[in-house]
Amino acid sequence: MSEPGRWSLSPAYDLNPLTEMDRARVGETAITETESEPTIAHALVAAERFGLKSAESKKILGEVFAAVAGWRKTGRLLRVKASTLDAYASAVENPLMDETRRLIGR
Repeated sequence: MSEPGRWSLSPAYDLNPLTEMDRARVGETAITETESEPTIAHALVAAERFGLKSAESKKILGEVFAAVAGWRKTGRLLRVKASTLDAYASAVENPLMDETRRLIGR
């Protein structure tokens, strides 16, 4: 709720980390009708179709990257077991994070 009686959608909803093993069993959603490979570059191109200018989508990508990059530290602060963090590592530490790092220059 942004103010009393006024609701809006959150920027991200119902996101769940999928480990590498889980991704192998779950079908992927195509990025667009012509791009089925899930890459960050394809998502940035598709973002324009949803009213986001290139600079805006890269800014959002940087914000999301900054939030996700510290996932292990956050997990430790929340006292998540190291074995649990390790089990989810492939959900976050994967080629998409590497691609994102290159695209935003970090």
